[in-house]
Amino acid sequence: MNEEIKGLVVPVLTPFSEDWKIDESALIRHLEFLSEHGIRRIMVNGTTAEFFSLLPEERKHLFKTARRYFTGQIVLHVGGLGLEQKKLEVQWANDFGADAVAALPPIYPSQCSEEGMIHYFQSLEKETDLPFILYNFPKHAGNAITPKILQEVPHYGMKDSGQQFELLEHTPRYFVGSSSTIFEPVQQGAAGFVAATANVRPELYAAFEMLLVDAKVEEAAVMQQEVKAYSARFSAGGIPMLKEALSRKLEGYPTRVRLPLI
Repeated sequence: MNEEIKGLVVPVLTPFSEDWKIDESALIRHLEFLSEHGIRRIMVNGTTAEFFSLLPEERKHLFKTARRYFTGQIVLHVGGLGLEQKKLEVQWANDFGADAVAALPPIYPSQCSEEGMIHYFQSLEKETDLPFILYNFPKHAGNAITPKILQEVPHYGMKDSGQQFELLEHTPRYFVGSSSTIFEPVQQGAAGFVAATANVRPELYAAFEMLLVDAKVEEAAVMQQEVKAYSARFSAGGIPMLKEALSRKLEGYPTRVRLPLI
């Protein structure tokens, strides 16, 4: 990797065609749209991508397509449910040009022991020389990343969708996983932020990123309020609403989501 991963990361959506397959044309147009509006980093197969509804070969295809058509940095989230499947997806990252790997804790069973989760993450980290990012999302995973896990598992950084800002001091690079509170953690040393709503309005988030990079504190504080207000519009609708909004920006972008989403 030639460049450090920091700043804005956009977790891209997955478009589906009428026969419920991945709509590659729509995906490519979306990647081009993001690039044209200043996005330099994306996450593939993340929560926003509906990784939980994708077959392994579909996740692989999404990543390879993104790598072919997106020239910026790509963080590959390894979305397999079991450790061995996750290891296989880490190998995709090694083989097909990811810039970093992100991994959730085991999402079934919940309430796993710290010791079990430490060995789990250590097993994955050993599979790659790429930057390894721990992904904290206790609401959905049922297992929270703790300071001890961060201490025992070699890692590049942590994406925190649980808004556990006290973990910032326990990881080399803290990535905020919410659009509602970005400014304050960055002021405290966070390395960047992952914003799903940037799929739809990338120009706003790219501009916000530049204010943070340039340390224009007063302007960034004002824009944080705009980002927060915009993000709040999607809080109840989630992925379906994001796709609906994107279809108004990209004519013909499919709004289909796979069950159980509607």
